[in-house]
Amino acid sequence: MRCALVTGATGHLGRELCRQLADREIEVHGITRQPDAKAFNGNLQLHRIDGQTQTIVELARDIRPDTIFHLAAYVRRDHGSDDVARLVEANVLLGTQLLEAMRLSGADRIIVAGTYLQHADNDNYRALNLYAATKQAFEAILEFYADAFRIRSLRLTLGNIYSEHDPGSSLIVQIADAWQRNTALHLREPQLLIDPIHVEDAAAAFIHAADLMEQASLPTDRAVPRFSVTGGRDVSPAELIGLFEQLSDRRVSVTPGSPPTAPRRVPPWRGITLPGWTPRLTLRDGVARIIASRGNARTESINQDKSRTR
Repeated sequence: MRCALVTGATGHLGRELCRQLADREIEVHGITRQPDAKAFNGNLQLHRIDGQTQTIVELARDIRPDTIFHLAAYVRRDHGSDDVARLVEANVLLGTQLLEAMRLSGADRIIVAGTYLQHADNDNYRALNLYAATKQAFEAILEFYADAFRIRSLRLTLGNIYSEHDPGSSLIVQIADAWQRNTALHLREPQLLIDPIHVEDAAAAFIHAADLMEQASLPTDRAVPRFSVTGGRDVSPAELIGLFEQLSDRRVSVTPGSPPTAPRRVPPWRGITLPGWTPRLTLRDGVARIIASRGNARTESINQDKSRTR
C-alpha cells in the first residue's frame, strides 16, 4: 500500500490509524467537514469537503488511493429528532458519495467500520438503534457498488473502542472520570455488557485487513465480507470498576443513574474474527494505561493548586 485515504481521520480511531499508517511510511490523506479541524500529524494531509459529490470525486482522482478506510460516522446510542438528518448524512450519504468517487476514479479497495449494534440477536441483521440502521443502509449500498462495479470491500465489525486518550463519554471514560475526580459514578445501566478493544489494536486490525485485501487472501463468497474486531468476551460495569479499584487501590463510588430512554440492550455480537489478527493489549493493560495517564494528570492538577495557594 502506497497511499491511503481515511474518512473520520480526526476521530479517536482515525487518529490512531493515521499514525500507524504514517509509521509504515504510507502517504496518508484524511477528509473532514469541520472548518476548524487541524492536521495533528505532519504526515497527514487533511482535505476539507463541502458536502458535494463532485468534490470527493475530484479528490479521489487527485490522490488515487490504494485503499480507502471509511471510519467517519455520526453516533447516537439513543437518537433525538434533531439527530435524524445528521445520522443519514454522515452514515449513508457520505459513504455513498465516496463509493461514487471510487467508481469514477478507479479506486477499488475500501474497508468500512461496522458496529455489532447491527446485530441485535445473531448473525442476521437487526438494528439495535437508528445509528445501526443507518450503518446497515449504507452497507446495502456498498453491496450494490461492490457487485456492480467490482469494488473490493470489507467490513470490520467493531467492539467498544477505548484508550487513555479517548475524548468521548463511553462507559470506560465515565468510570475513569469518577476514579480520577473521586466523584460518584452515576451508573445508568448496571446490566450493560460491552466488548472493549484498545484503539491501537483496532487500528492495527484495519491495516492488517488492508494487507490481506492486497494479497487477495480473503474469502470472496459474498459481496462484502465481514469480520469482527473484538476483545473476545463480554465485560460488565462491575468488572470494569473492579479493575480500576484493583490496579489503583482506590474505590469508585457508584450511585444509580437515570435509566436510558430506549432500554433495548443485548450482549455484544461477534462474527468471525479477522484472520491472522489478535489484540495485543489485554483489558487489564489498557485500564492500567488509563490509570497511569489519569493519575499523572491528577498529580499535576494538585501541584498546580498548591502552587496557586502559596
